[in-house]
Amino acid sequence: MTSGGRLKKLARTRQLYTGEPLCVAKEAMRGGDNHSPLRSVPLSQAHLEAEVFAKLCGGGQWWTHPLGLAYVQSTDKSAVVHLDSHTTFRGGTSYARSAHALDQLLPSAEPGIQVNGIVGLRVVGIDGSDLHLTLAGSECHLVLCGIPGTDWADELDGRWRRYENAEAPPLWQESKLTAFEEAHIRDYPETWTAERGLDWLGSALLRRIAIFHTSSTAYSTRSWTTGDEWIFELDTVRGIKLEHDVFLRRLMDPVWGVPLRIEHQHCSCNPGQELGDSTYTLQCTYNLTHRSMTSGGLQLRFRHGRGLYADGTRIKLERLGSPSRWLDRVLPKSSPDVASFSDGQGVARSADEELH
Repeated sequence: MTSGGRLKKLARTRQLYTGEPLCVAKEAMRGGDNHSPLRSVPLSQAHLEAEVFAKLCGGGQWWTHPLGLAYVQSTDKSAVVHLDSHTTFRGGTSYARSAHALDQLLPSAEPGIQVNGIVGLRVVGIDGSDLHLTLAGSECHLVLCGIPGTDWADELDGRWRRYENAEAPPLWQESKLTAFEEAHIRDYPETWTAERGLDWLGSALLRRIAIFHTSSTAYSTRSWTTGDEWIFELDTVRGIKLEHDVFLRRLMDPVWGVPLRIEHQHCSCNPGQELGDSTYTLQCTYNLTHRSMTSGGLQLRFRHGRGLYADGTRIKLERLGSPSRWLDRVLPKSSPDVASFSDGQGVARSADEELH
């Protein structure tokens, strides 16, 4: 294989994990460490990335891509998170993803109670559609990249006024950790410690955000943390094979993946089993832990059945611009949970746009 052919192959593999455009993936691989292309990062950078991932990727809404992130570019000391254009809530209301992100991320205080948003998060600059973020007292760096025309300054100013009027002090311009934030950490020590034990995992998953799109058959993905465990539920519609082995293999790949091992598993796959009328009758559960560390774990719930969220979902995702090839894979029109709904005039992207 020529050097150019090898570079393109590496870039294609990188795309499976990051979702980057091919030209960006090629440049990232050119002259880089191909034996460890998506390395772990310093603790403060991992903390920032994990907090952003947790706040932005909880699920419960519809986006163009699973979890609402188009792709992520990363280096050893920074990450650029490209947001989808809009969020659609279950009731059908559409909302700019950039505004939704600020609602989740920006820290503000409820005096005497808690800090909402990310404790210590600071806005350090705006460059066009890029919003630059860090943590107080740290050199970590993350960029939220909105779609062209995103007016971060207007969004920030509006929230600053609303929080002040609500007597909920906004904190994202403070130079140091505030007394509100110090009290929050002090008042919730067990939660704070458990979350720090998951920072490495959240950062690693954010930097591999595209596998939820390229390597999963789930049309709906949600996540949350409880104690020292990060839980994901991935819902696959009836008539589509779960293919969780593909997802797990890529997730734990020795070069591109996360250093995880399967600690416990319970697989309920049975292609001949009748699903009946129940909401979910099959769930394959995998508990994973770090190969060498003891802090933090990951639970993956691959669910297969009628689904609470399948009805009419393809139409919503088409209107958001989800790639047609992905929709045909995870919500095919032949599925019993999709066929009963008319797709009308879909606006899904063509197949060759799937990987940008």
